[in-house]
Amino acid sequence: MKQDTLGKPPVQNEQLAYAGVLDKMSHFGMLFLGGSYAAYVFLLLPQEVTISDMAANWHLKASVMQAKLNAPVGWSFMASPESFLRGEALSYLAIIMICMIPVVCLLVTAPAFFREKRPIFGVIALLQVLILLVAATGMLVR
Repeated sequence: MKQDTLGKPPVQNEQLAYAGVLDKMSHFGMLFLGGSYAAYVFLLLPQEVTISDMAANWHLKASVMQAKLNAPVGWSFMASPESFLRGEALSYLAIIMICMIPVVCLLVTAPAFFREKRPIFGVIALLQVLILLVAATGMLVR
């Protein structure tokens, strides 16, 4: 535990671990998101859904637009390397990566809790990871 001489509350080691991973991953995620968007807009990768089709149907509900444009559903964009290496799939992957940053932070923080002799918090962090991964896979959705 780090002590601050200015009367501020001490910063826990697990807080520093979480913040360090959050800082690095969020910067990388934003760069990856910007790069994948640029690859899509500047047609650096093949597209299944063209930009003009996307813009023409932007007013529709997501489910209707997805059906109309025959866009990949859920994790199906990862079905094969051909579908994965498309401009819109790369942007989708960047968004998924940004959404998974808290999971990575919790995975890094859990061992810090155990090292600091606070196992209940380590178990809670691991349970959060498990619940978030189950939710992300859609295993419980019919």
